[in-house]
Amino acid sequence: IKELMNAGANGFRLNFSHGNYEERLDQIKWVREASAELKRTVAVLQDLQGPKIRLGALNDNRYDVKKGDEIVLDYAAEHSGNVLPVQYNLAEKVKVGEPIYLFDGKVRTTVVGIPSRTAITLRIENDGFLMSKKGINLPDTDFGGDILTEKDLADIEFGAKQDYDYVALSFVQSEEDINNLRQILTGLGSTAQIIAKVETKAAIRPETLEAIVKASDGVMVARGDLAVEAGAEVAPIVPRQTIALCRKHGKLSIVATQMMASMVDAPEPTRAEVSDVATATVQGADAVMLSDETANGSYPV
Repeated sequence: IKELMNAGANGFRLNFSHGNYEERLDQIKWVREASAELKRTVAVLQDLQGPKIRLGALNDNRYDVKKGDEIVLDYAAEHSGNVLPVQYNLAEKVKVGEPIYLFDGKVRTTVVGIPSRTAITLRIENDGFLMSKKGINLPDTDFGGDILTEKDLADIEFGAKQDYDYVALSFVQSEEDINNLRQILTGLGSTAQIIAKVETKAAIRPETLEAIVKASDGVMVARGDLAVEAGAEVAPIVPRQTIALCRKHGKLSIVATQMMASMVDAPEPTRAEVSDVATATVQGADAVMLSDETANGSYPV
C-alpha cells in the first residue's frame, strides 16, 4: 500500500463484489495508517456490487452451447440438462424478445419465453460455452429503479460506520438511483460522496447522462460492462461526453477498465494503452482507475 502511494496512487477502490468485511476493515486501516505515515492524502472508495447478475453453479463448471439451442435460466433450480441456475429472478424483469448476454458477452441470446414465475427460456445466437458464476448482461431490460440488492443495502449499512470518502453505485440507470442512495446514506449518518458508475445503455442517453452527472458528486465510466451492454463502439465516445459534462458541472470524472490491462502480466503497457491513458488525461479526466492491474496483476507498483 505504501509503495502504491509513493508511486502516485490518489485513491483506493475496495470492490464489494469480492472479499468480506474483516478484510475490508484491515484494508481501510492499512490505507489510513500509510496515508498518515507518508503524509499523503488519499481517498477510499466503497464500490457496491449492484445487480451484477451471475449464473449459478454448473455441473463440471462448463456447459457447451450451439447456435439455435434453447436453454432455461431458473432462479429456483439447480443445473439439470438444459436448465441452468441463475442468482436472480429474471422472470420478474425481462420481456420476450429482449437480448441477454451470458459469460460477459461471449454468448449472445434472445428471450423466447417465460415458462414460470422463476424461469426464462433463451435461444442461443452463437456457438460457445458457459461457466459457473459468470456475469450476465441485460442491455434492454428495465430494472425500474430496483438496482440496490439486499447485499448492497447490507454493504451500505456496514460502510456507513467506516471511514469511506466515496460510495460508487453500480449499473446506474437514472438520477433517481443517485437520489435514492443519497437518502439512504443521509439516514445512516454517512457523509460519503456518491460516484455514479456509467455502464448501462439507459445511462448514456444524452439527457439521462447529464441528469446523472448533476445528481452525483462524480462519475466513473466503467467501460467493461458498458462495452458489453451498449457495444464496444461506444467505449471511446462515452468517456469523452462524460468528462465534458463533469467539467461543465464541476464534478469528479474517473475513466475505468482495462486502462493498462496488459500489465496484469507484462512489465510495460502496450502503445495503445499508453495512448488510452493519455487520451483520458488530455480530455480532462480527474482520475484513471486500475483494476486487475493492481488487484491481482504481477506489477502493481
